[in-house]
Amino acid sequence: MVVDRDCSKLQALHMITYTGLRVLSGKNENATVVAVVLTSANLKSLEETLSPVELGPAMSLEPTLVNSTLCLNVVQQVSLVVKYNPAGEIVNVSAALVLGPVSGTALSLELQFGITFVQEEDGQEGTVQRSGNPGYVTGLPVISGTKTAKGLVQSSDPRGTLSILQGGREQDCLRGPHARSPVLFAQAMVSGCTLKLEEGANCTLVSDMLLEVLRGSAKMQYVAAFGTSTLDGSLDWVPLETVLMSGEAQSCIIPLSHHLEIQWTKYGSLENAQARIVSIKEFIHNNSSNMALLFGGSTSVTVTSSVSFVSVSTPSEPGFQAPPTIDAKLPFEFFFPFT
Repeated sequence: MVVDRDCSKLQALHMITYTGLRVLSGKNENATVVAVVLTSANLKSLEETLSPVELGPAMSLEPTLVNSTLCLNVVQQVSLVVKYNPAGEIVNVSAALVLGPVSGTALSLELQFGITFVQEEDGQEGTVQRSGNPGYVTGLPVISGTKTAKGLVQSSDPRGTLSILQGGREQDCLRGPHARSPVLFAQAMVSGCTLKLEEGANCTLVSDMLLEVLRGSAKMQYVAAFGTSTLDGSLDWVPLETVLMSGEAQSCIIPLSHHLEIQWTKYGSLENAQARIVSIKEFIHNNSSNMALLFGGSTSVTVTSSVSFVSVSTPSEPGFQAPPTIDAKLPFEFFFPFT
């Protein structure tokens, strides 16, 4: 691939190549045409961090040539989910994309593709998507669940999984709808919104609404340690720990940032190590000053939401068997007549 030549011309680099696909629901003559629905898109920076993209009715990010060695908005990862009913007919197809920069004069580009088939039963998903076998695979969603009286429950709805606010500073924190993007394993993400307070606003109500926007309507309580953890294996689920970070007590407490820190390690043999989540914490930073100082005479303040992954793996070292020891007792005349 030559960047300045192929950036805008090579169709494999365009997101419309994958979001514009059409498939038939079945093999018969009356089969309907099913369009691919874009459910999430993330932009990767030159520093390898991901930022969610706010999806619109006709949202399209075309590859852009910045200079002769840098092309932006290039498709780097495509994940498709195909849902079908018990009759074998395709119900819908959704896509999740990761776009990023490509730099260099002449290079080879490796695109990652993945497809998952999910069966529906009576209008509901009969199976839940996995994210590895057994360890997590980079770029796949972190599996999460909540605890009920009957045990752990895992939602098959993407809106009911571990996710991060999708948007930017231009988005109003208190006015929806607020799009969300699933948390992808080993990929850091940063987003946020702008909090605009009107005079006389109810502080408690604003605080509760803002926290729900940052966390999502369905607050997750557990994440799966492995990509194939089952609901009946309670030891394979890691509880979410909440850490509140505040300064001096204020009359009005507003959450200004929400950060998820996920620690993971390599588990198993050296040749085939598997990624395993060992800890997840949410850090909620509240305001440390009164409202007048917080806004500094302005009517708005920026609120951030982020996710980071921290590897706590110890360096892998190959192991070797200890040499055998000889513990033999010989008869006293063994060397006769040379003794």
